[in-house]
Amino acid sequence: MVHRRRVAFTAALGLWIGLGVGVVVAPNILRTSASEKSPIQVSESPVSELLQTPNVSSDLLEQSFGVIRHWKAKEGTRILILPHHLVAAREIASLISATKAPSVVYLIAPDHFTQGTSAFTATDKDFSTVAGDVSGSSKKVRQLLDGVTGMRLDDHPFEKEHGISNIVPFIASAWPRVSVVPVIVRLDASISDREALAKALTEQLTADPNALIIASIDFSHYLPAEVADFHDELALDVVRSLADREADLVEIDSPGALGVALNVARNLELGDVTIHDHTNSLRLLHATIAQESTSHVLASFAPGPIIKQRVVNLLFLGDMMFDRHVADRVSRSKDSEYTFEKIRGQEDRFFNGQDAVIANLEGPVTPVRRPPEKSIDFAFDPIILKTLRDIGIDAVSQANNHTLDQGRQGAEESKRLLHEAGIVSFGDEVMDDEASSLAVIESRGQKVALLGFNTTDNPFDRDAASAAIESAKRQAGHTVVFMHWGQEYKAKPDTAQVELAHWFIDQGVDAVIGSHPHWVQSVEEYRGHPIAYSLGNFIFDQDWSEETNLGLVVGLELSDKGSEMHLFPIKITASQPQLLTGDERKARLEHIAEISKPELSTQIRAGVIHLLY
Repeated sequence: MVHRRRVAFTAALGLWIGLGVGVVVAPNILRTSASEKSPIQVSESPVSELLQTPNVSSDLLEQSFGVIRHWKAKEGTRILILPHHLVAAREIASLISATKAPSVVYLIAPDHFTQGTSAFTATDKDFSTVAGDVSGSSKKVRQLLDGVTGMRLDDHPFEKEHGISNIVPFIASAWPRVSVVPVIVRLDASISDREALAKALTEQLTADPNALIIASIDFSHYLPAEVADFHDELALDVVRSLADREADLVEIDSPGALGVALNVARNLELGDVTIHDHTNSLRLLHATIAQESTSHVLASFAPGPIIKQRVVNLLFLGDMMFDRHVADRVSRSKDSEYTFEKIRGQEDRFFNGQDAVIANLEGPVTPVRRPPEKSIDFAFDPIILKTLRDIGIDAVSQANNHTLDQGRQGAEESKRLLHEAGIVSFGDEVMDDEASSLAVIESRGQKVALLGFNTTDNPFDRDAASAAIESAKRQAGHTVVFMHWGQEYKAKPDTAQVELAHWFIDQGVDAVIGSHPHWVQSVEEYRGHPIAYSLGNFIFDQDWSEETNLGLVVGLELSDKGSEMHLFPIKITASQPQLLTGDERKARLEHIAEISKPELSTQIRAGVIHLLY
C-alpha cells in the first residue's frame, strides 16, 4: 500500500515541480498579523494588505505527509536543515514531522533573487497557506532588527522567495499554531554579518528553549548527480563538524544561510548531528539520463560534543596544454576561458565544492619562447594564469617531459609566475628531491602533501623520492603522488608503472594519480589505496584519435578511515573537455572496468571506488 502511494506521489511531482526552483503555481497570501501590528516602517515602498506568493498545493501536502519516513529528531533538537526543492517534498514533511512542535520557527533561507537591499531581510507578515494561516511575529522580528545592523524589514522580497514560501505550508500542516520569523540571506552577506545574525539568533534560542531554527537550503546545483555526490561529501563534513566559517567552500545555494545555522549550532554546542537523508532530485524522480540536478541534505542538531572535520576532497585533472592549436582556438574565440566553457557548469560549480583542484600543466609558463631543442616544444603565454586562477585551479604539477622545453630558465620563470598568480606548483622534469617535488596545501585546517615525479625521459632517484615522501608525511595528514610515466597511447600500465605505484603505497603514500600516456589507463586498489594510472588528456589538441579525446577526471576523497575515488569520464572536442553523461558515461565506465582488474569492476561501473585502510 505504501509502495503504491509512493509511486503515485513520485509521478505527481512531475506535474507540480520544475527542477529549477520547484515552485508550485497555486497562490499564497501573506498578510499583516492581526495580533501583532509592527510600528516599524522600514520598507520604502508601501505594500498591499494581501501579497501573492508561490505556494504548495493541498494535494502535494496530503501525499507528502501520507508517505512520510519514520524518522525521529533527538531530544533537545534546536536546528533543522532541509531543502526547499519540492522534489524532496516527502523528505521535508518527514523531518518536520519527526521534530517536536516548537514555540516559534526562525526560518532562514537564501535571497535567491537578490531582492533584499541589506545582508538580511525579514518580514513580520502572516502567511495564508492551503494548510491554514501561519502567524508572523512583529515582536521577535523587532528583537532581531535591534540586534543586527545588517537586517532590514521589507515584505517585497517574500512575494517571490520560494525558499520561504515552499516551507511555510509544511510548518502549517505539522504545527498549526506555530509562528514563523522568516529571514532571507543575500549571497554577499559577509562572515561578520553572518556572525552578528547568529549571535542574535543564539540569544533568541537561549531565551526561549522551545524555539527552533529551520535553515531552508538546497545543496549542489546544476550538475550531474555523480558530481553532486562528490561535492556533497565536503558539504556533509562541514555540516557534521559545525564548520560555519567553511560554508563558502560548500557548493550550495546559500553559504550564508548555512553559515548562520552552523554558527548558532556551534554557539549552543549542538554537536550531535543526525543526517537523516542525503538525496538528489534525479534519483528521487528515477531519472535514467544524467542531467542537471539539485541535491538535498536533511539534518537535525541536538546537544553533543563537536567533532573535527575529517574529510579532504581533491579534484584531479589530466594533461593541460595551452600552446599550438589550443592557443589558436582560444585566440580565434576571443574568449580566454574558451577551453573550460563546456565543463565549468553554471556559476563555475564544477570547479567548486572541493578542497583543491589539481592538474598536470604540460609545459612552462613563460613570456619568452627560446630556440627549440626538441621536435615538440611548448611554451604557455602567462595570460593563461588568470584564467586558471579564475576557473579555480589551485595547484599544478610541473613534473613532466615538457617543463624544460624553454630551458631551466623557462622552468624557473614558470614556477615564479605560477606562485605570483596564487597557483601552487610542484614537481620537476628531472629532479626528484624534496625541494623540487613537494608542495603542501591546506584547506579547512587539513594539510595535504603533493609530490610530483617524472620518469618519462630520465631515471628515477628512489633515495631522493623516499626522503621527500618521509618529509611529506611529517608535514601533512595525507600524501598524494602525481606521476608522469608510462608509454604513450596504451590502455594499460606497463610493469614499471605498476611496480613503482606499489612502491609509493609501501612508502606510506595515500594515493597515486598518473598522467602522460594521453589515454585513460586502468585504475587499481593496492593495500587499500587507490591508483589511477593515467587520466589521459584534459585540455589538448590531439584531435586525430578517439582515445586521445576521451579523458578522466578523478575526485579523490581522503579520510583517516579510508578513501573514495570518484570517476568522471570526459570527452574533448576542439580542446574543450565536457563531462560524459547518460549512456556515454556508462559506456566509458564499462571500458575502464574492462581494462582494470575484475575485483573492482562493479565499483568502477558505478563510478565510485570505496576503500578502507
